[in-house]
Formats: sequence, C-alpha cells, structure tokens
Amino acid sequence: MRVFDTERQEWAGSRRERLFHAEQYLDLPRQRSVLQRTAIVLAVSGVAFGTWALVWKDEPKPYRPPAQEAPVDPGVTDGGVPGGETTAGPTVTASASPPSGYQDPADPEGFRIALPEGWSRESNPSQYGIDIVEYRAPDGIRRIQIFQLMEDSPHASVVEAQSAASKLDGYQEIHVEYVPDPSGNEAAEHEYTADELSGEPTTGSAYHVIDHRFGAADGENYALIVYGAQGDGTEDERELLDTARAWFCPPSVECPAPEPTT
Repeated sequence: MRVFDTERQEWAGSRRERLFHAEQYLDLPRQRSVLQRTAIVLAVSGVAFGTWALVWKDEPKPYRPPAQEAPVDPGVTDGGVPGGETTAGPTVTASASPPSGYQDPADPEGFRIALPEGWSRESNPSQYGIDIVEYRAPDGIRRIQIFQLMEDSPHASVVEAQSAASKLDGYQEIHVEYVPDPSGNEAAEHEYTADELSGEPTTGSAYHVIDHRFGAADGENYALIVYGAQGDGTEDERELLDTARAWFCPPSVECPAPEPTT
C-alpha cells in the first residue's frame, strides 16, 4: 500500500522507504549539526558580500578632465568683433524698375529684357530655341536682336558670327574676345563697324554693331546684338547693350532685379 509523504510531498513507494525517511527526519542531533554548519556558511557569505558592496560603493568614478573653455580676448565682445562692433555683408539695393526712359516688357517668348520706350517688336521663327526677336527704334536704324544659340559655347558662336560678318562691305573689326558678364557665366563679344548689314538695305552710312553672346541662368546660350549708326559714336550702343543684358532673364526662370548702376 502506497502512503503519501507530507514532508517530501510525494507518494512513498514502500514501507522500507518510509522507514528510511522517518529515520532522517527523527535524527534531531544530526539535523542540529546540519543547521549549525549552514548558519556558519551563510554568515561568512554575508560578511564577504557586505565587504564587497562597501568597497564597490566607495570606488572612485573614472577621471574625466573638465571641459576646456576657449580663452576670452578682452578686446572681443558681441559678434566676435573687437570693440563690440558687428559686421554684416554688403547690402544690395536693387531697383524695381529699369532706368528712366526704359521699359521691361514681358516678351511673348517668355524672357525679360529692358529696352527704350516706344520701340516696336518683330519676330521670326528659329530652327533652335526661342524665336528670333528684334526690337526697333522709331528711327529704323537702332535695334536690339535676341535669339538662342546652337553652338556649345558663346565664344564658338562669336567666332562663327565674326567669320560671316567679315564678308560685309566696309567691315572693320574692333575686337573679338571673352568679356565679363553679370551672371558670371562665359560671355564673348564681337564689336565691329560695316557699311552694310546682312539682309538690310544699304543706307549710305556705316553701322556700329556689338554682338554679345553669353550663358544664361537656364543653362542655355543667347545672343544680344545691338545695332546703331557709327556717326554718332559708340556710347549709345554700349548703353543699350549693358541695360538690356543686365535686365535679361531667360524663359521659365525667376531672376532678381539687377543692381542699380552708378
């Protein structure tokens, strides 16, 4: 018959096994000896743990040097400028409109340009890019022509144009060279005089021409060509070109107003 052993929480298999466990539980001197040895072990362990904890708690933290502050110059105050003065970049004041006597019409081809008031407009289809647009003065002599270049660079295009213009009657070269440009892109110019113009009737007076070709903000290359009479000097054609170029903005690009000229 099996008996449930309440001390071991299991069923004992036989009477002999029950007697064996009973002897273990009834051996009080042996139990006291075991308890004493267990108490000693626990006491020694507790002392060792307490000592370790005390040492660990008092162990110094790793040394970290304090952050070094930059030396202060007594002559430098706000803004990092000696004497407390602050500096700022130059302030650029741009004019919202072209110079007096000029207008900046919105051309149907999408570009912006400044030209004298009262000029008429003509255009012809081009095989490349925008139409060839030409503005003419009421006198019929002065004009500004704008078109997009097929060549890869303004200088290469100017060289081709100079080769063609050199065949005109009375052609006299003034210069063919790279020139500065407001956008900082490549620009080249061919300035010359001639007794005639290609496709134009002869008037009996010489022409002064500035053929300016340049890279624009849209990554394309354009030509601005100004025509005028040679007899009244070259300053008026230069003014026309400089004003037109400063205000030129290619199609589909937002350009700020140029800086006012002094």
